[in-house]
Amino acid sequence: MSNWDDYKREDRETESKVTGKLRCVITAVEESVSKSSGNPMIIVSVRPSGCRFTVKSYIVKNEHFNRNMASFFDAFPEIEDGDFNFLSWVGAEGAANFDTDENGYLKVKWWIYPRQAESLPPFEGDKPERQTVTTLDDPADDVGEDFPF
Repeated sequence: MSNWDDYKREDRETESKVTGKLRCVITAVEESVSKSSGNPMIIVSVRPSGCRFTVKSYIVKNEHFNRNMASFFDAFPEIEDGDFNFLSWVGAEGAANFDTDENGYLKVKWWIYPRQAESLPPFEGDKPERQTVTTLDDPADDVGEDFPF
């Protein structure tokens, strides 16, 4: 008699693959270095609408960087073009076309322009609070000649 003799298979429902054009929200952003090329890269984690998991997208500083960043900025109109203050990206909503890679993992195939996303249903799920970043003027600019130090 074994502890495991009472095993009976319980089939589970298979989840439908989350692919296609979906709204998404940025949950995290980090700088890293590509293992294959050694180039700097930005890792953007996005949560597809209706999901609890995140998908990482890698934007590598290579010959396609400017084109890839332009597509990214276009897809997230809440982020100003050329704004690389990553903290302010978290919570921004955009859209992407999701597909599976050769290993079956979900990836961002490409970013979607806002006008192409107009017909998509609203984002569903938990969204991180949008961060705003305030910068202070350089204090060295305010120092007058009559300041004692």
